[in-house]
Amino acid sequence: MGFGRDLLHSDEELLAELRPHPVLVAGPLLVCAIAVAGAVAIAIHYPGAPRAVAWLLAAMVVLPALWALGRVLRWRSVRLLVTTSRILYRRGVLGRDVVQLRLQRVAEVQCSQTLFGRIIGCGRLVFEVAGGDGPLVIEDVRRPRSLQRVITAQLDRLDLHVGTTASRRPDAMWHGPEPWDTHAPPGRPARRGRTGRIFSDTPPHGMVLDAGGSETASVPGQILQLDELRRRGILSDAEFAAKKAELLGRL
Repeated sequence: MGFGRDLLHSDEELLAELRPHPVLVAGPLLVCAIAVAGAVAIAIHYPGAPRAVAWLLAAMVVLPALWALGRVLRWRSVRLLVTTSRILYRRGVLGRDVVQLRLQRVAEVQCSQTLFGRIIGCGRLVFEVAGGDGPLVIEDVRRPRSLQRVITAQLDRLDLHVGTTASRRPDAMWHGPEPWDTHAPPGRPARRGRTGRIFSDTPPHGMVLDAGGSETASVPGQILQLDELRRRGILSDAEFAAKKAELLGRL
């Protein structure tokens, strides 16, 4: 399916790409087939029926056919994609609505199925979103329990990756314990990271220092680092804006 491949970033992989369950179109198609069969049977048994009956039979066929056509177009326009970093949900026949949700913002994934849904493999997925936004509800998901397991496993991998490479706190910008740097400015103990930069442990905690111990000279670099954390979903937009304003206020 080309739609998913076109939306992928260079650093992510496609885990699942689904259209809604065919049950979405099964009902209208069944009604349309019954209407056509009934109209043909009536026309055969009553060949000399009045013209009004012919118009009634035509309406009995056309209306279910239009309903079925609209449902098929809706089925084809809806697409659910799950990548290693995002959930994308596209819908809309004439207009187009694309919802992009970073996996780091997903707090919980709930699966709901009726008895009939369990039999045919169809259900609803509800994504609880961190940050106060309302949940993302997706209906008529094909094999929802399997997709729920895929998403949960990827969330666990992301949590493990974040926990081993960086802290979720915006002021913790070094990776793991580092030896104390003997060249830190007096009265300011510091750590030297793997890239050679010096990290201060005194207020403001975790600020990057340049070689001369100046905080203002490294503010642009800190803002870039914070923006990278925001882009990866570790920081929210509000946290990034607050920290950026704090750093700019020190200039």
